[in-house]
Amino acid sequence: MRIIKIGATILAMAVLGGCASKTVKTERAEPAYTGPAVTLRHAPGPSAAVRLGAMTAIDYVNARREEVGLPIISADENLAAAAAAHARYLDVNGVGTHDEIEGKPGFTGSDVITRVRLHTPAYGASEVLAVFGGPRPVDLPIEDIFASPYHRGAIFFDWARAGEASLVGRSAVTVVDFADIAPSLADTELVAYPYDGQRDAPVAWINAEQPDPMGPDSRYRGQTLGYPITLSGGPGAHIELSAVELRDRRDRKVACRIAPLTPADQARNTGICTPLEPLHPDEAYTVHATGRLTQRTGTAPFDLRWAFRTRPKLDGRLSVAQGSN
Repeated sequence: MRIIKIGATILAMAVLGGCASKTVKTERAEPAYTGPAVTLRHAPGPSAAVRLGAMTAIDYVNARREEVGLPIISADENLAAAAAAHARYLDVNGVGTHDEIEGKPGFTGSDVITRVRLHTPAYGASEVLAVFGGPRPVDLPIEDIFASPYHRGAIFFDWARAGEASLVGRSAVTVVDFADIAPSLADTELVAYPYDGQRDAPVAWINAEQPDPMGPDSRYRGQTLGYPITLSGGPGAHIELSAVELRDRRDRKVACRIAPLTPADQARNTGICTPLEPLHPDEAYTVHATGRLTQRTGTAPFDLRWAFRTRPKLDGRLSVAQGSN
């Protein structure tokens, strides 16, 4: 994966601006926030269907969404056709990108919204994908995609419908296209993952995501890190994390790095803190996150606490999710 693309027509982004007098300097304290408190969306945890195992990429997406209290996304055959066309382009050209180049074999559209609109009307679209060199079972890539925190934010976005395609040719390719919005989160709700009360959180993740949540040109590229902790909001949300304190059951602090924000991140709907080292299996952790949530309705501070537990070792091996390229 290179980047997540969200159709610009979807988001009414909050634009922050200001000016200062060149002759008069006035220090003013920000007025105290008096609106509703920012809260975590209640996470009911896995359903019986989830425990039986997800069979498709959309099944997996919906299993994760149901765990955190989000509605499922409807499967759409027209979006599946758009995803299949792009999967073929990626395979025949041996690339792993959301963009297509006109004149290349299998070209159908330069970007995801163009390709989707060849098959169905849509006022916005997004895409997540994974390309692995050499054959690989196609039931694994969506888990890898979800482990990549920016892409997790796209999966927790308020999309109305989705279509998927997987193929094994020159490489193993999985593409999931999303379209349109079905709002579900309130302006003062955030989704945590791992979620409050989770008992099977993965312990580690291999950082191969673009953009890199550890920052540009970080020395952590390709490294095995702790499983990323995320807070996600709705379509108009912009999340700024001030501090994230992660502690184990002995109250020892675990270092994690907050993903840096750039001017291009005006509407980043997911805040990320990635532990610098793998978490311990079968360990209880607490999270204390503070920051600011900006919506079209204004900006609210948040101070959130939750707890989760990592999964035990499987056959004595470390459970690691591979971030997608």
